Amino acid sequence: MKRSPAFTLTVILTLALGIACVGSMFAVVYGVLLAPLPYGEPARLVSVRLTTAEADDLRQPPALQVTYDRLARTLVGVGFHRTGSTNVWTQGSSGAADSVVATWVSASTIPLLQVAPVLGRSFTEEEELRGGPDAVILSESEWRSRFNAAPEVIGKTLMVNSVAREIIGVMPSGFSFPSSATRIWLPAKRVDNASVGDFSYSGVARLAPGASLEQAQRELQALLPRMAESFPRLESPRVDRAQGRVPAMSTAQWLAEVRPTPVLVPLQEEITQGITGPLWMLAAAAGLVLLVAWANVTNLLLIRADARQPEVAIRAALGADRRRTAATFLAEAVVLGAPAGAIAVILVQVLVTGLVAFGPIDIPRLAQLRVGSATLAFIALVTATGVMLCTAVPASRLWRAPLSLDLREGGRGTSTGKSRTRLRAAIAILQIAVALAVTIGSALLLRSAHGLSQVHPGFAPAQVLTLRTQLPAASYRDASAVAFHARLIERVRRLPSVHRAGLTMKLPLGAGATLQQSFRVHPAAKTQSHPIAIVDAGYFAAMSIPLLAGRSFRPLGLDHGRELVISRQAAAALFDDPVGTTSVGKRLTLMPGELDYTIVGIVGDVRDQDLAIAPSDLIYRPLGAPVDPDLEPGPPLNMALVVKSSGATGELLSAIRRIVLELDPAVAVYHVQPLDDVLGASTARRSLVLGLSMAATATTLMLGGIGLYGVMACLIALRAHEFGVRVALGAPPSRIATLVATRALVLTASGIAGGLVLHALLAPFLRAFLFGVTATDPATLAGATLALLCTAALASWLPARCAAGVDPARALRAE
Repeated sequence: MKRSPAFTLTVILTLALGIACVGSMFAVVYGVLLAPLPYGEPARLVSVRLTTAEADDLRQPPALQVTYDRLARTLVGVGFHRTGSTNVWTQGSSGAADSVVATWVSASTIPLLQVAPVLGRSFTEEEELRGGPDAVILSESEWRSRFNAAPEVIGKTLMVNSVAREIIGVMPSGFSFPSSATRIWLPAKRVDNASVGDFSYSGVARLAPGASLEQAQRELQALLPRMAESFPRLESPRVDRAQGRVPAMSTAQWLAEVRPTPVLVPLQEEITQGITGPLWMLAAAAGLVLLVAWANVTNLLLIRADARQPEVAIRAALGADRRRTAATFLAEAVVLGAPAGAIAVILVQVLVTGLVAFGPIDIPRLAQLRVGSATLAFIALVTATGVMLCTAVPASRLWRAPLSLDLREGGRGTSTGKSRTRLRAAIAILQIAVALAVTIGSALLLRSAHGLSQVHPGFAPAQVLTLRTQLPAASYRDASAVAFHARLIERVRRLPSVHRAGLTMKLPLGAGATLQQSFRVHPAAKTQSHPIAIVDAGYFAAMSIPLLAGRSFRPLGLDHGRELVISRQAAAALFDDPVGTTSVGKRLTLMPGELDYTIVGIVGDVRDQDLAIAPSDLIYRPLGAPVDPDLEPGPPLNMALVVKSSGATGELLSAIRRIVLELDPAVAVYHVQPLDDVLGASTARRSLVLGLSMAATATTLMLGGIGLYGVMACLIALRAHEFGVRVALGAPPSRIATLVATRALVLTASGIAGGLVLHALLAPFLRAFLFGVTATDPATLAGATLALLCTAALASWLPARCAAGVDPARALRAE
């Protein structure tokens, strides 16, 4: 191998590249999908969901989890939780508050996860009751950053949303629930009365030993109606029937009309939903890259073994044991595989570190991704397997080939034998087929990305800055929250560089849940559920959402009555008005509650969930104090400010922060993003899949080209005598070049045929990731095939040129 440094380096780098591709994807798939959750006995943990005919994941009230916890026999613990933003600061500190992600949990949640705090304790049932002690548990990162990891932090006070809370515990490093974004945990307060509570929680539970998921789900379905026995009221206890208000339906009525169904899902599956398919697809692509790398190395080792055939044959004729010769080949392969595995480990570490640093933030468990012992063991296994497989083919040929054949085919060095030529050609065809299948997949994803880039989201993101503010719940109620937002938006609009500004509860394509409300349509008397957005009067102008008919809302602080603005999609769904011009002035009735609303305006559609999903039938409510607080949603304490300006972003942000600080230092400003970045983040997962698949395409094309080049170069070297004789007898060099090029074209055509068949087998799995293009799009198939033909032409051009330049005298003299 010292005498063939180019061969040695090619084999090592090819193996390293293939192992690094599959090793890095294993690290991601194992870390995100397969590694056990960092809780005690994680296999028994399940997510408790509630589904209806209209909603796949309906938020649940605390009463439901209490019912399950008291009565279920297939569960040994039930908890509930919800996540949101909070304003946090330490007592005595100066400056503005910080916004951190907090998770409200029941007292049973942390114990059922079987992870104890490293300092202090978990919540008690007393702290769970409204009016009970106010407590907080810190994450390890929050403890270190805010309190410098001081062990005497237990008992100190942390201000959370203007409420002084006693720090009772610190969770260990690596603990995260429900995600790594959570910095503090707060006790979820519930009222100890007959009301079911807020429908704003998710459930988590632990299966009893021996209980199956199906058994537990059947039991919860049977227990669901019993919630009405202990919690008969669905409505808030503030409803005053003496004032003639229409009461909300009872718990029993709600259960009968909505017909919810409990659904249990393994917690690990719940956490990783949405990313499982893309990761497995990328893992399959990485596996194909490894297959091409192995095929390439196998071909190189075959060529090397055939070149040494005369030497091996002579040794065998002199009495050398073939087992020893095969062992020599294996030893050489191990020497080549060991540095390849070491280089692969370094590449995997670099790739995983880069993915953690720059990957999409919404990939679950990505922050905890590491190159651990499982990944190292997998790389070692893949390296050993590759060495054995790549050596097995040439070694078996040496073992089985008759000595007379070795001497006849290799002694004169004029040809290679048809069987060896066929084997090398088959391996090259395999490489080309895999390269084409991967290229087609990447080309389809590229077409999908281009199609998404042409989709208009329904708003104009250019020169728009977004940020969120969080009002402390202890300091703000309906009227005061509206007053704060009115002062904020008025002062922001007066800034010199600001053209338009507005407020919204949720940004289109941004994170966060959307409210759902049911309305009865007049005069059809049909009831429909629609997503709700709460905005102010300036929101549509700031986002450049066109007003199609009617008017927008009145400015903040004025009486809005019961007005609604709806999207064109909603107008079509509610009033069969696809244009949106005849729906203004029509009425909707909120259900339950019998509150009537008037449509005052129609606006353009917005793709609020995903660019690949059709616009929702949105209904917009005005930001303001509710006319009936018991039946209508109050103004959100967490709002997004949308500002369209022509000034520098840094100066604008500083001015807005000063305004908020002057209005109330306890209000935090966070999630500052240009709207362009929000739009880009909505396609981050698709961009990751596209980028990695394009890298796989480039790798397989390169390796496929190298493989074809190696086969053709070997063909020329072993047929040099034949070509020399042809030239000596008068054959023109162009004919020799045509002969070599024709052979390369036959191999390429066979590989293309195999690649199309392989793509047809993989197409059903690829369709879920496509947008605006089919898996059999002719233009894409033709383009990918053309790219492969260009690669093959480049790989065969140099060998054909060398064949045309064979010196007949030198070839015959060498023979």
